[in-house]
Amino acid sequence: RIKVPGGIFTPEALEAVGEVTERLAPLKKGHITTRENIQVHHVKLDDTPEMLRTLGQVGLSTREACGNTVRNVVGCPFAGVCPDELFDVTPYLGAYVRYFVRHPLTQNLPRKWKTAFEGCTHDCISTSIHDLAFIAQVRRENGVERRGFRVLVGGATSIMPWLGQVLYPFVSTEDYLRVAEAILRVFNRSDELRKNRMMARIKVLIKRIGMEKF
Repeated sequence: RIKVPGGIFTPEALEAVGEVTERLAPLKKGHITTRENIQVHHVKLDDTPEMLRTLGQVGLSTREACGNTVRNVVGCPFAGVCPDELFDVTPYLGAYVRYFVRHPLTQNLPRKWKTAFEGCTHDCISTSIHDLAFIAQVRRENGVERRGFRVLVGGATSIMPWLGQVLYPFVSTEDYLRVAEAILRVFNRSDELRKNRMMARIKVLIKRIGMEKF
């Protein structure tokens, strides 16, 4: 599974995926996941190092695309070009990805962690069904524009589907990574969630203790 943060591909990256899929995948095909990953199946173990080197040369990685980690971060497909967006969230999405990949905190979470960033008013990526979502907001304070995010937490589908709740109506762009880390620390130390893999999601903890205590 190849992570593509925000679904953003360079031409060189797309060519590299095509190359490794053509040469190293027995079925010579892959598929795009709902979280903007590329999955290529049945690659032989002996061919994996070559595949990873080829992908790494164009800035792609499979690191933490699976497992109990911060999974691929989803971004709005119209980021940067949508006429209704408050601002382009792509740089903040990228910073989030770089901050948490290989982060000691995120290597053995109770379960997978799904994040989304949205800048336009159409909610193209259904922010309310992610564990954590950042929705662009703009405030004016003393005549100065401040960028930030409305923060949703606890959304999920599958068993016991639940819509994410507003944790903070506004967190500045200077503070959003600190808030994200605080949320992940609470999730990580919730050892009771590790007792049942099917129930090991942040929504379960929030339902149990309530948003105020969370």
